[in-house]
Amino acid sequence: MHLLNRAIVAALKTIAVLGLCGMSLLTVVDAAGRYLLNRPVSGTVELIELMMITVIFSSIPLMTRVHGHITVDSFSHFMSPAMLRAQDRLAAVIAAVVSGFLTWVTLQKARSTADYGDITPLLHIPLAPFVYFMAVLLALDAVYQLINLFSPPGQLQDTPTYD
Repeated sequence: MHLLNRAIVAALKTIAVLGLCGMSLLTVVDAAGRYLLNRPVSGTVELIELMMITVIFSSIPLMTRVHGHITVDSFSHFMSPAMLRAQDRLAAVIAAVVSGFLTWVTLQKARSTADYGDITPLLHIPLAPFVYFMAVLLALDAVYQLINLFSPPGQLQDTPTYD
């Protein structure tokens, strides 16, 4: 199980890094082509939008796995350790339910996108694979939320906090 988790994390990190690098490179090439050669790259906006999907949705489960989401803990210093654990578990339940619901909604959207054959306007790239990608990663996020729910108390705070 640990090996599978490491492989998933490595794949997600690779997808996110390649997406970010691709967006950066495409932006530089497009800007240089536009302003130096008067020849912008066709479909830059579409490609960057699709790469944003890969970066954002591959990062969501990564952040969930390491408890890296932004949290506001204005009252946590007033709570006992047991209360903090209960709060973490309640947050994991709510987040798992929300991620599960979003998975279901996104999966329905992916099916309709595939059925209609939706494509990008300029480059005619099919959208269904990207929407399915979103649904799969939302499902993975729900799984990681459930893992957080059932993790031993000592493992719930495995990232540094800054006061």
